[in-house]
Amino acid sequence: MANITEIAKTAGVSRSTVSRVLNNQPYVVAEKRAAVLRAMEQLDYRPNQNAVHLSRGKTNVIGVMVPQINHPFFSQLIEGIGIACAEQNISMLIHQTFNDRQQEQLSFTQLRRKQIDGLIIGSSVSPPDVLERVRRDGPVVICEQREESLAQVAVDHQSGVLAVLSHLVERGHSSLGLCLGNPASGVGLIRRNTFDAFVQEHDISVSPDWYFEENYSFVDGQDVMKRLLKLTDRPTAIIVGNDYVAAGIIHQAKQGGINIPEMLAVTGFDNHPIAEAMGMTTVAQPIERLGKEAVQLLDRLAAGKELPICQPIPLELIVRETT
Repeated sequence: MANITEIAKTAGVSRSTVSRVLNNQPYVVAEKRAAVLRAMEQLDYRPNQNAVHLSRGKTNVIGVMVPQINHPFFSQLIEGIGIACAEQNISMLIHQTFNDRQQEQLSFTQLRRKQIDGLIIGSSVSPPDVLERVRRDGPVVICEQREESLAQVAVDHQSGVLAVLSHLVERGHSSLGLCLGNPASGVGLIRRNTFDAFVQEHDISVSPDWYFEENYSFVDGQDVMKRLLKLTDRPTAIIVGNDYVAAGIIHQAKQGGINIPEMLAVTGFDNHPIAEAMGMTTVAQPIERLGKEAVQLLDRLAAGKELPICQPIPLELIVRETT
């Protein structure tokens, strides 16, 4: 492939002029710029993007770190991020971590080595001191409420869980189960702490046998219900961390002769299409909006602009037939 020297010779200009044209710099007269572009076309020259990135100190790529790509929450979050990136002509580099700290370190290393311009963290299991160090390596935005001084966009999970709990109490339930995904994530901690505080305050019956974690899929929900079916003492309602797990619980409950909601009320989270299809009570999250706002915040951070105080996005309880 042609190089800068050949382009300069063909265009009849200096190598420095070719370099300024390639980097879209000013102070190049129109005639010389046109001559360089014609020479590039004639010689079928394609700029080496890696070299351009090194010279400009920018890759136009942001990292997106999520535990699971096929998780309904994170797949929708990625979609929102992708829409915002497309509008700004930015590429995404998605890293699936499976809630593994060593996998998360790979994304952090990319930021430190400037292989990406910034990092959006969907969720993290890394301790606070690690995340604080990452923040010093480049622009970082996390999509959950954390105590660390990271730039954050988040939904108000506390109010969402409280809305579900209040609804179930109004329905007369006094024994509740809880089914979460990752208990160590920011979201998991908020949901568990909110649940624990509420049941203690309202004298609601709970049991270690009614608490489940690390559940993410329809099949996981089926397994949860199979465990509940083996118990002689079961809760009258269970709050579930996402709609697909809740759907698995509902499906397996019906297979086991458990009437929903008469014998067991079930609530989900996210308001995915499966929730509407199954008539499931759930909490609607504006996940796509969250992704878009994460990109906007990352852009402000990279530009050195003052960051707004994190105001969690409110959630909405959608009451259907499973409660």
